[in-house]
Amino acid sequence: MRRDETLMPSSAPEHHQHWNVEALWAQLSKLLPGISIEVLARTDSTNTALLERVRNEARGGNVNAYGRRSHDMQPCLLVAEHQTHGRGRMGRTWLSTAGGSLTFSLGLPLEMSDWSGLSLTMGCAIADALDPLLEAGQTPRLQLKWPNDIWLMDGSSGRKLGGILIETVPAGSQRMVVVGVGLNISELSSGPEAQLNTGFASLDELKPEFTAPSVLAQVAPALVQALLSFQQDGFAPWQAAYARRDLTLGRRVSAGAQEGLSRGVGPGGELLLETATGIQSISGGEVSLRLN
Repeated sequence: MRRDETLMPSSAPEHHQHWNVEALWAQLSKLLPGISIEVLARTDSTNTALLERVRNEARGGNVNAYGRRSHDMQPCLLVAEHQTHGRGRMGRTWLSTAGGSLTFSLGLPLEMSDWSGLSLTMGCAIADALDPLLEAGQTPRLQLKWPNDIWLMDGSSGRKLGGILIETVPAGSQRMVVVGVGLNISELSSGPEAQLNTGFASLDELKPEFTAPSVLAQVAPALVQALLSFQQDGFAPWQAAYARRDLTLGRRVSAGAQEGLSRGVGPGGELLLETATGIQSISGGEVSLRLN
């Protein structure tokens, strides 16, 4: 039951933060017995690191580059203060700076027959944890752009705040799911090293006191609970929660070669697009959604 806050050394000085790993582990281990938490000063990609551990196990390896036993496929929360080659959907790059971003991956084995809507569920869990809706009819500041983006809204306009990348890999009789999350915390994340544009938002615009460790402390338990809920019941129980934060609902959008009016999402998390020929279901794959 590893609870490491030992930071992997790097060639350049890093701005290390206090992650309060012991308290977070005590909370998460009640939900996921055997979970480990590791914090790295720098890594290429937290998703890649966790996926390689499983692949190394399949190849019969013993110890991976980070010293963790390759056959230990217990749940793991892997955090990087600086992620140099983070990945988004469709091969996009998500880079980050220490102190300006929160980048982490949560990996655990799941027995699932249908993964549809998992990224939407994860988006709901993150948004609800950081921007709880306390009153009926309240307009949320954090909204979700299908299928995996989190936006910070200012009235009717908004900017991308973060994203989710979900990958799976065989792990014996189960599959290991790795949920990668990248969130901009402060304006540091728009520095030249992160290669972000001014069109991106940061969480300190929502609450100035937010830091990467404090956001992780709120988001990680919510994600674990949501994953366990999804494993039991799928996306359907989250459909209404997603609708409350659906950025595209009622707007004209384009998804690949199709254009139309977004009518929300179905019980499997598919985008419902009203076109001239009727309602079309967009289920993902190589689909890029743009607001018109």
